[in-house]
Amino acid sequence: MDEATLLGSVELPRDQGTLYLFAQGEKFTLTTDPGAQGSWVSASSELSRRALAQLPAKILAKRHQPKILMSGLGLGFTLVELLKQINLQASVVVSEWLPDMQQWYQGALGEYLGFPLNDDRVSINELDIARILRAKQQRFDAILLDTDNGPEDLLFKENDWLYTFSGLSACFEALEPMGVLAIWSPVVSDTLKGKLVRAGFMVEQRNVPANANSTEQHVIWIAEKLQQD
Repeated sequence: MDEATLLGSVELPRDQGTLYLFAQGEKFTLTTDPGAQGSWVSASSELSRRALAQLPAKILAKRHQPKILMSGLGLGFTLVELLKQINLQASVVVSEWLPDMQQWYQGALGEYLGFPLNDDRVSINELDIARILRAKQQRFDAILLDTDNGPEDLLFKENDWLYTFSGLSACFEALEPMGVLAIWSPVVSDTLKGKLVRAGFMVEQRNVPANANSTEQHVIWIAEKLQQD
């Protein structure tokens, strides 16, 4: 087995620790705790994070120029899959407030992924996604939320608001009519489902495999905005 190689690290703001990027052969890991068994993002959740792109892309299939907002680059599983699923007229805005992540996407990680940031459909907004939603300056056909270890295990303080009733209501307001909010989570949360319903969404829980070599299931919440403006 290949040994893990440290490709980069960055100090997070407001004393939130250090983010590390490791490579082990063709597998990459993002973590804030190299000594822990778990990780923030790794190949152990690749299939479920691809499903975060696949499920809303089916809903958007007949839209000519869908506009999509994503919450961060991560290891690229969702972005790469999304670019496969959407048409050439689509646009994807990725909220990525860590400049180092963009640099890593120009190195070994980006090469492995096929340099998705070079796709003309992709643009980076360097504000965190909560600030984008609060600004109320853009509307989207889909919003894809995948933050930290899911809504129930947040690492970064900036993401706390996203899964409150106020945050989910802001997602609802930021969507075009018939738009869709998709949320990745490693666990089922009836509390989250209840807040989504209160915010006005029609909600479906989709259980998906975490990866190809595990029986573990993750959850993609599909929340549709069915009302017209």
